[in-house]
Amino acid sequence: MDCCRSQLGLYNATNKQASGFAGCNNFFGSYELDGSSLKFGPVGTTRMFCEGAAGEVEMRFMESLEQTRTWELRDSALLLLDGSRVLARFTKVHDEQNIQAITGTVWQWLQTLYNDGRKVVPKEPKNYTVQFLDNGKLTGKADCNQTGGTYSIRAKRLSTEITHSSMAACPEGSLEDEFVRGLSGAAIYFIKDGDLYIDLKYDTGTMKFSKQTEE
Repeated sequence: MDCCRSQLGLYNATNKQASGFAGCNNFFGSYELDGSSLKFGPVGTTRMFCEGAAGEVEMRFMESLEQTRTWELRDSALLLLDGSRVLARFTKVHDEQNIQAITGTVWQWLQTLYNDGRKVVPKEPKNYTVQFLDNGKLTGKADCNQTGGTYSIRAKRLSTEITHSSMAACPEGSLEDEFVRGLSGAAIYFIKDGDLYIDLKYDTGTMKFSKQTEE
């Protein structure tokens, strides 16, 4: 299986947490590592509906994680194996490549879909934006206020902190607090069909953004 469309990250040698992008959804779970022995599980995913090629990649990817018993480095690639059979192959992706995928663009908020079924959609997406700068800072707009802060990326993990905001009183019905709370709860991101998706901590939901075009 060629996992060129999927990403895997193994983090924290103490807690042994794994996460990444499975081809359509983000996944997260635990792993057990002992020398060349490697097992994953339990593993969960976000809940985006998957079909076509992306769905096929994801199904095969998740099956590979479930069947993995050993690992090996070969020609600078990480191989997941079930005995001698290669289940999946990964090449290293540098954080700089991930950062370049989202920096420079002004992203406008389209919606947040929560895993309890609740959906929040701003009436004016252009009033809710975020831009990730090359220097690890972010700027944006939360309805009637300008915001700023910092962010960091490690593989597909995204951590953000909103450190300051102007103090205007937005009109009744503003989604300012919802938007800022969502950004502050970022956990994982991915790009799909040109849109930016940010999964929130504790698998609570997903924010969706599109590229803002000049009017």
